[in-house]
Amino acid sequence: MDRIRVGIAGAGWVAGARHLPSYLKHPSVDVVAVYDRSIERAQALAHRAQEARKPPVPATDSLTDFLATELDIVSVATSPWSHAEITLAAISAGSHVFTEKPMAMNSAEAREMARAAEAAERLLCVSHNFLHSTSLAAADQALAGAPVDYAIGLQLSADTRRLPTWYAGLPGGLMFDEAPHMLYTMNHYLGGDLQLDHARGTFDEEGHPRTVELLLRGAAGQGQVTMVFCAPVSEWHVMLSSARRVVALDLFRDIKVELRPDGAHGPLDIARSSAALLSGHVAGFAKAGARFAARRQHWGHDVLIGSFVDAVRGSGSSPVPTQDALGVVALTDQVLTALGLSVPAQG
Repeated sequence: MDRIRVGIAGAGWVAGARHLPSYLKHPSVDVVAVYDRSIERAQALAHRAQEARKPPVPATDSLTDFLATELDIVSVATSPWSHAEITLAAISAGSHVFTEKPMAMNSAEAREMARAAEAAERLLCVSHNFLHSTSLAAADQALAGAPVDYAIGLQLSADTRRLPTWYAGLPGGLMFDEAPHMLYTMNHYLGGDLQLDHARGTFDEEGHPRTVELLLRGAAGQGQVTMVFCAPVSEWHVMLSSARRVVALDLFRDIKVELRPDGAHGPLDIARSSAALLSGHVAGFAKAGARFAARRQHWGHDVLIGSFVDAVRGSGSSPVPTQDALGVVALTDQVLTALGLSVPAQG
């Protein structure tokens, strides 16, 4: 396949800030159609695509017309309620699908999406984008395959930052939309087959989680995730402890800091660790800032989408294994149930 025809479904923030720039970065991609229920949003994103690559890009508020344009890839950047519907329609029309997280509203929908893709011999990729970010690639290199004995995730989310307008209608509110990031990261570093051991939370007047604590175990290690949805600042951090080093990840700033063994933990040892922590963060901040200033900071979306396009072109496999994606949805179902929240019904 010399050229890959891509259509973007959904013309909101994530489509404009992550999907479109990542597809335009790939030399073999032509963005040829944009769909959104709002024709004004669709036209605005189509205009951006047209400015970058010149040929006119049709915009439509009809999913049927959108899928009739013979698309190799449909990129789903709509709200979570429509992920399964659009994915199934796109696969039926013969397209491969890249979809944002959450993959689906429940495990039944997710399994139906996976079965449809397999039956049609189409690739289905869910946006586990942080796994392809600069910081996590550096962490993988530093760990060099060494097992992670324990992983700690801390997610602070403030409602003053940019958030989707629809998140309050989700089961579990913002947790349902954001938790997949922590879950797929934990699954990656704890050896896969991630299981929930315990969950507890506190809730606001609408019944949405204010705080959530999870105890998790994977095939190779254990971990915990704390999520705070009423914080005054937004910070997402992951700390990985292996036998010979600790790797700290700042997901929002896309920074990896590595700490080596500190011996007897004497004054000089503490000074070395402190220097490594500070210098590593400053250096990482400078590099990430340079990428951001050059508009090359996409938190893994560009790498993941590029790998997906290459897999479609070369008849390869999805860069996000389907079983990993299904596992994250199943674990989300379990978290909702453990917190006394309802898992949304299929369809």
